[in-house]
Amino acid sequence: MIDWVSLWWNSLWILGAAVLLANLSYQRWQAQMDGVRWWVQLQTAASQQRSWLGLALITAGSAGTSPTWWEVAMWSGLTAVSLVYAYSAGRQTTNQEGAQTHGN
Repeated sequence: MIDWVSLWWNSLWILGAAVLLANLSYQRWQAQMDGVRWWVQLQTAASQQRSWLGLALITAGSAGTSPTWWEVAMWSGLTAVSLVYAYSAGRQTTNQEGAQTHGN
């Protein structure tokens, strides 16, 4: 019989890993197209937002599959921190886009 709850939690961390890998791959390609170093491209707010969201999915999946309360608490705390940083990077992305449309 399939354990659907376990399947759900494990799919979260797998999806998070896929998001991280896709972001790294895309940023490497974008750096080559723009003629900049990969590290510079990874420091953009949009790239950081995707990385933090991927990490949040990984930590949420890890929290769901943890057997002890203190592991759940630790992973949940890391999930919360990741979401805060993703939100912050998203705000920076929005501010940068707003500045570009207003000609600043």
